[in-house]
Amino acid sequence: MWGMIVTGFIGLWMIVYLIPDLIWHHLQWGAIFGSRDHHQIALTFDDGPGPDTTHILQILRERNVQATFFVVAERARQYPELLKTMAADGHEIGLHGYSHRSMYLFWPWNVSREIRQGLETIEAISGTRPVSYRPPWGHHNILTAIIARRLGIRRVLWSIAPDDWKHDKTPESIKRYVTQLAHPGGIVVLHDGGGTRQNTVQALGPIIDGVRELGLSPVSVSELERDPSEFRRWWTWWELRFTRSWDIDTIPSSGGGDPVLRLGLTSFPLKTVVLSSGKKIVRGQPMGEIHFGNPALSRLSATHTGGLRAFHAVLRSLTDLAGFVDHSEKYRDITVIGGITLLDASSAIEKLGFERINISGPRKWSMWIYLILLMAIYHANGWQILRRFLRLHPVLLLMERDTLMKRYLRSTSPRRA
Repeated sequence: MWGMIVTGFIGLWMIVYLIPDLIWHHLQWGAIFGSRDHHQIALTFDDGPGPDTTHILQILRERNVQATFFVVAERARQYPELLKTMAADGHEIGLHGYSHRSMYLFWPWNVSREIRQGLETIEAISGTRPVSYRPPWGHHNILTAIIARRLGIRRVLWSIAPDDWKHDKTPESIKRYVTQLAHPGGIVVLHDGGGTRQNTVQALGPIIDGVRELGLSPVSVSELERDPSEFRRWWTWWELRFTRSWDIDTIPSSGGGDPVLRLGLTSFPLKTVVLSSGKKIVRGQPMGEIHFGNPALSRLSATHTGGLRAFHAVLRSLTDLAGFVDHSEKYRDITVIGGITLLDASSAIEKLGFERINISGPRKWSMWIYLILLMAIYHANGWQILRRFLRLHPVLLLMERDTLMKRYLRSTSPRRA
């Protein structure tokens, strides 16, 4: 008897809380998602307003940036003038709930009252009714998304969360986290309330400068161009975790626009390889692993001259890469740079200074599947071009660090440059 009751209770809890949260929070089904085809990134702030909101508004004003503040209505009543300042500065005001309580703590029939009361409070203070909503911690129950839709407000979650509210975070670590994961269409969640936010205040200016250096324009959620593809959302989710897990750096483009190359620190994965110079590269040696910037790949493949444009873009980016490696302690000990690619352009690759190394076995076929999928997603013709790429085979491209520096590092001598 008790076993049936417990089983029924667990089943009911999963239906009311666990499954809805998995779908609408973790998978972000139906939430706002920015387009990878536009050079935008949305800055958002949760848990405020609070004592540090004034400083954040000042920094945004100085750098001419509009952001979105997801406001806790109870706290807004304590700082009504800050909401009026947000509105006067052109920022978007969204709802973070009337109170800062998890949806796990609400009975489903109380969700509507929580959201409606929050909307009415913020509208009464600011004169503007919020059109965006982010539940505290992103938590959902079975009615959260349904009520939000009925009230005509869009749900906004995030793709980049540096956890700036944690005490062990520093301004430098917050800035690095955001700029490392920054991508077109990204939504960054920072915090301006709920405690001291001095680390966020100190990190905000460098974050704005950093994303602009990557060719991205900070905008509010309402300005963000939307991407209707749920598949690209899921792929972006995977890419961000891959980038973070492997600590991959984006190389800013000195020519502006989307960064073309990214770099990660890894160990050489194959047995001994002898390059044309006679240098031996053995398994386990430090290696800089090159990755394409996928938004740039999508843009470069948009025309029939994409191959030529990609060649020149990589040529320019190798100069940026050489400068990045030269100034980075992280890559001080690497002996080679390179990566696995499907792009079959041997003569062009050799002109750039790379050498082609054939690969075989499970590594070849696993990378072939991964790269085929990647090209189908980001190539301008998408899945229509798949048949062409099925004929290509992955190869490993390698270049000695010394070669990279000799050929691409900008000289301090104007004549040599």
